[in-house]
Amino acid sequence: MKVRCAICGKEEEINKVHKDYKKLMANPQAVYICQVCNFKLSSQASRDNAVKGKN
Repeated sequence: MKVRCAICGKEEEINKVHKDYKKLMANPQAVYICQVCNFKLSSQASRDNAVKGKN
């Protein structure tokens, strides 16, 4: 199945083994975020939480 990242727009081909495959098959309108963007968002959130915790 071809999917497009909602953040960077990169197209990827995912198969039945991918963690989001069932979700996207059940709801083709569901948002897909690629691993690269997911990692960037997670890293930024962790940094932001660390900064807020120090204040």
